[in-house]
Amino acid sequence: MARMVVFRCRRCHGEVTAPVREVPLPDADSAPAPYELAKGEECPPRMRPGTFAYDPPEAGERVFRPRFAGAALGLRRAGLTGIVLARADVRGTELTSLRGRRNGCCGLDGCDGPNLVCRGCAAEVATERSDCWTPQEVVLVPAAVEAVESEG
Repeated sequence: MARMVVFRCRRCHGEVTAPVREVPLPDADSAPAPYELAKGEECPPRMRPGTFAYDPPEAGERVFRPRFAGAALGLRRAGLTGIVLARADVRGTELTSLRGRRNGCCGLDGCDGPNLVCRGCAAEVATERSDCWTPQEVVLVPAAVEAVESEG
């Protein structure tokens, strides 16, 4: 069975996710955008609740996967563009107060930078994409979070 981790804010160590396990990143086109669905049909998230995936870096960059060598797992190497998960797994965050980061017509488009901040210290920790034309996902900022092995 895959190990479960909880991502937490690197600055204040407040948890920003529920326990999740790593899976391969689904293709961005595998989950429909809300506008592609019949009226009243709920749009599924790109990631299944309880899972996360590392967004692959651009060609030629190194991929980093944390090792379980201690309690705190750092995401320190360059090349990682994000940690993708379902909105249902996000905890301890709130919408940024920066109005320019809260754009979208039906939800958040995530085009203007991180729009979720840590509730404990206001560090920018993630970007939610939930607009009618975007995949339904949350992408954690690798430099703002750390993974710790889940106790549960």
